Amino acid sequence: FARCRTFTLTRTRLRELITLIIEELYDLCTALINSPLNLIRIALVITLASLVSLLIGASLDTTDIIPPAVPPANQSLVTLMALTWPRRDQLWYTRRWERSVTMTPDDPHKRQYDDDPLIPDDPDGHEWSIPDHSTFPNNDTWYWTRRPSKLPEWSSLDISESLTHGSKKEQQKTLLEEDLAKKNLTLVPGSPSYKHQHGFKKTDPLATKMAKLGYLMDHATTKLKDRMNLTREAASLDSRWVGDMSSTPYCDKDLQRPLPGPCNASGKYRSVDGTCNNLKNPTWGASFTPFRRALPPDYGDGVWSLRLASDGEELPSARLVSSKVHLNTLANSRSYTILTMSWGQFVDHDITLTALSKASGGQSIPCCSDEVLKLPSLYHPECAPIPIPAEDSFYAAFNQSCMEFTRSAPAPRCHFGPREQLNQQTAFLDGSVIYGATEQHLSSLRTFQDGLLRSQVTLDGRELLPASEDPDDGCNTIDEYSYSRYCFTSGDARVNEQTLLTSLHTVWARQHNMLAIELKDLNPEWDDETLFQEARRIVVAQMQHITYNEYVPSLIGPTFMKHLQLSPQSEGKQTTDYDENLSPTIANEFAAAAFRFGHSQIQGLVQKIDGPGKNVEFTQLNSIMLQPFILYDQGTMANLLRGQTSQSAAAVDTFFSTQVSGKLFKGDDQFGLDLVSLNIQRGRDHGVSAYNRWRMYCGFKPASNFTDLAQDMDAGALKSIMEVYRNVDDIDFFTGGLAERPVNDGLVGPTFACLIADQFLRLKKGDRFWYETADLPQAFTKEQLAELHKVSIARILCDNVPELGSIQRWPLRNFATGNPRLPCSSTSIPRVDLDPWENDQL
Repeated sequence: FARCRTFTLTRTRLRELITLIIEELYDLCTALINSPLNLIRIALVITLASLVSLLIGASLDTTDIIPPAVPPANQSLVTLMALTWPRRDQLWYTRRWERSVTMTPDDPHKRQYDDDPLIPDDPDGHEWSIPDHSTFPNNDTWYWTRRPSKLPEWSSLDISESLTHGSKKEQQKTLLEEDLAKKNLTLVPGSPSYKHQHGFKKTDPLATKMAKLGYLMDHATTKLKDRMNLTREAASLDSRWVGDMSSTPYCDKDLQRPLPGPCNASGKYRSVDGTCNNLKNPTWGASFTPFRRALPPDYGDGVWSLRLASDGEELPSARLVSSKVHLNTLANSRSYTILTMSWGQFVDHDITLTALSKASGGQSIPCCSDEVLKLPSLYHPECAPIPIPAEDSFYAAFNQSCMEFTRSAPAPRCHFGPREQLNQQTAFLDGSVIYGATEQHLSSLRTFQDGLLRSQVTLDGRELLPASEDPDDGCNTIDEYSYSRYCFTSGDARVNEQTLLTSLHTVWARQHNMLAIELKDLNPEWDDETLFQEARRIVVAQMQHITYNEYVPSLIGPTFMKHLQLSPQSEGKQTTDYDENLSPTIANEFAAAAFRFGHSQIQGLVQKIDGPGKNVEFTQLNSIMLQPFILYDQGTMANLLRGQTSQSAAAVDTFFSTQVSGKLFKGDDQFGLDLVSLNIQRGRDHGVSAYNRWRMYCGFKPASNFTDLAQDMDAGALKSIMEVYRNVDDIDFFTGGLAERPVNDGLVGPTFACLIADQFLRLKKGDRFWYETADLPQAFTKEQLAELHKVSIARILCDNVPELGSIQRWPLRNFATGNPRLPCSSTSIPRVDLDPWENDQL
């Protein structure tokens, strides 16, 4: 009963109810095979009880609870379009005040700031005095318009003692990790958490190494805060200007990202790791660099502990929020297909990959094992397990009270200040999901012949991704291994997470090789490197065009796209809006909260279709997670893609299927992880500010109480939020953002739209190699660009999955009168002609 929310029974709701019952019956069938008779009876009773409670609830209407004060549909867009774009961020604040900081001649340990509030605009065009139209109160000093605090005087001893303390803490952590390894205390192989951390959320050894310096500086800053008696705000926003660590032995160059060599300003091709895209700031957007902050971090202690409630107490358990607010009652999108969710995940994996904390040897860290919980000396400081309430509506039946959660790895830094997290991917939409984000990774994927990527070819001639033959990769299984059926490898380690995603990886690897072959036919004199780089360059352009032409408009709406000038050009028209002063670096809050909205689009049952008008088959999502082996079977990829383009995505709201809110990476047990809880906890781990502060950031009136949110949020979701959170200022950004009504003609609510729009604006205007640029030598010719403007996801799928046969013109959208299914041979799905690349003077 606790899992059900009241709603009005309509045809749509009836379909959702049937889907829910099918999921429950699917589990019941599994129980018939594996469980004693008495457990089967219990499961049957639970299923029937859920059905009854849903039917009872259907007669109620939540509008009786909260007045439906709904503003005009486009009012939120009016507010958003009145803002200054791009939005101000951490880099804006740092740049502003670093230019005005002076050292007093008589005391090198005391900094002061220019007292003139009207700092002159800098020569690079930053206009400090222009208002950004955020709605933070004038006395709110936790925003970028603040003036840095006058810090108390510090001494060299303050700095050295703080750094020594941090070093000792890092050494203690290493000793603990060695002790855990000796005791063989790690995550249980095959468990949901093991699959999550080894098969999906992989961390590069370089990130683990770099995290040592980040962890040292976390504790050094905490010590400095205590020694100088700094406020939480000063420790978080001002301590970065205390001292200079760059010349100390603690600022170990071996624990930092290597700086790129001299940048080649005349190079035609982008680097693999994102370096030198910006010639003035060569590491902006590069892999293995910290995320950017859109708002100041909100850590409990101002440095690195998890965010606290507004009263200074702990926030409600992330699992409690998940179970009470994010219920298992799915509503389908009226306009968009499951492919929208999959494409969003593919894009996300191209631009974000947060490193997780690992032991020094790369082992996973156990946080919920009996041994660790019984002996505090074995409890790792990077643990932040999620408490599961005793009365939990799902996990209580399995006697689960603790969910594994390891904190994200701290990014290295050579200054005091709050913890930042590390992005292992490049920020740019540059195909790193296909090619990798380091030269070493890319080399492992290339054949170095004719510009081709490695692949394996089946007996019937189908091209698949190269095999990952590592038996301990968290994906391969003994049974499949014995049949020489392996998991796959690609540019991103999450390639095997779910088979719909693996299919897109395969499609784009095929697309690269198809382009390389065609380019060789046109230019037989080109060598391997030229063929590879040109094919990669075209692939990246096609990904960028599809994302901005078909995907981003679905999120924020075409009106907002047009206002921000994000829509692609047409017929070969080029752009000249590259801004070398705009950082494309991914915002921490975008990666940890806003762009995770797509998890709400996941359906619990995945549809496969044998062919037009043929058999339709449903399978539970957890059965295709880390189970890519069905792609070895002929026709499976086409069946999955037909399903993806035929099945509606779930609506973007607070509802989630138990396939992700209780059975994520489920093994032999009947339970797994809860993705919603992990998302909420991840936001707190990263110090992501509460929802109400994002309202102010995006120009909306801050809510002084829960009732103030009635006009912006779903009524049922708001009622649940009120029951869980003590104060309106406590609401987690992920939860609050999903509860909002969507912007006009968009999928997400206004605060998510605000942050998503700002990030995609930066990815376009902050990319020197953007596919529409007119700047030479990286620009395509106008004839080449005119061809690239024809590309669509429909043509990419048709060309690389011949068995597909037909597809709707715009596959991210559902069938409609204006979006019919067409044969792949139709001229209404334009083809890209590579003739303009013939004899191209490279």
